[in-house]
Amino acid sequence: MKTLLASIVRRARRAAGRLIRPRRAIAVTAATADFNDPVIAADPYPHYETLRRTGSVHFLPRHDAWVVLGYDDVQSGFTRPNLFSNRPYEDIDRMLLAADPPDHTAMRKVVSRFFTPDTIEQLDAFAERFTVSMLRPRMDIARDYGQPLSDAVTAELLGLTSADLATIRAARADIRDLSQYIRTLHEVSSGTAVYRKLIESGIDDAAARSVTALFWLAGTVTTERVIAYAVLELLQHDDVRRTLTNDHARIPAFLDEVLRLHAAELMVPRVTTSAVTLGGVDIPAGALVHLAVAAANRDPEKFEEPHAFRLDRPGPRHVTFGFGVHHCAGALLARRVIATSVRALLVHAPDFRAAAPLGELPRIARMTVHYLDRLPIETGR
Repeated sequence: MKTLLASIVRRARRAAGRLIRPRRAIAVTAATADFNDPVIAADPYPHYETLRRTGSVHFLPRHDAWVVLGYDDVQSGFTRPNLFSNRPYEDIDRMLLAADPPDHTAMRKVVSRFFTPDTIEQLDAFAERFTVSMLRPRMDIARDYGQPLSDAVTAELLGLTSADLATIRAARADIRDLSQYIRTLHEVSSGTAVYRKLIESGIDDAAARSVTALFWLAGTVTTERVIAYAVLELLQHDDVRRTLTNDHARIPAFLDEVLRLHAAELMVPRVTTSAVTLGGVDIPAGALVHLAVAAANRDPEKFEEPHAFRLDRPGPRHVTFGFGVHHCAGALLARRVIATSVRALLVHAPDFRAAAPLGELPRIARMTVHYLDRLPIETGR
């Protein structure tokens, strides 16, 4: 009888298009933890907590790396670039992202000129026009809204031609490895206004191409992923949605909570330049260290009800955009664009609703990233 009932249940679930497979339980320890395991990657937060009960800093043999989980220790890693170097990012950008002070300081000063208040205001106005033009009766927030919006704003910032934008999109659609995609960005970058301004400021060709490519990567990836999660939170919390609809001034606080709960990059890598003690643990020189931003943002020592969504969240700021000298240079622009995308939905499509079961949305989940691949909605327009 049990076998027959199980068979009937399986057939019913298949007919409904949602075969549910039981999750296998994994007992995580630092010695056995594999954060690329699909089951752990799908929901890493309970596993962060399991490890954190025995300390903030652990060595993970499966990754041949250290992981830092506590808010204070993650912040300490960010604020000591002399001990925790950004060198792991060298394959992406050596000039700014992977640079450490004093080289980073000099390049950061140049880059900050591209994020003046006037520039951010102009790009935000552009984003507002663009969001309204994209609204359709049925759309995928991840691919038909967040991605094209972040592409368009970043293209506007860089001064990309439509042909160059098409080249980048084609390379991303056919991407086989990150290095090939970055090479394409380097090839396209020499035609941008940002590249020309960098050259005029005294930056050489290779450095200007690298920084311009970084602008594209940083300007698109984080923004599009957070937009999808912001809309998901609105779909899951009617009370929050009503509050924001009636009071747009609370959208920034809403975004802070979205960013806290859904960091675009779960862990950021560093390399120790010398032996260092962190969280009472000795880490050797030359060690790969992952600062677990996603774990720090849910540290129960810092955040009351750390896994809950709270619009009135007290406590410290999240570290999703980093901290210290490597705090994201474009964070303010990203926040403005995301806020504009949320406000546009609330104003111009107030009756939007999910067009698929929220518990079955496809996600991309690995050790360092966790984001929505699709989020179909109906706007009522």
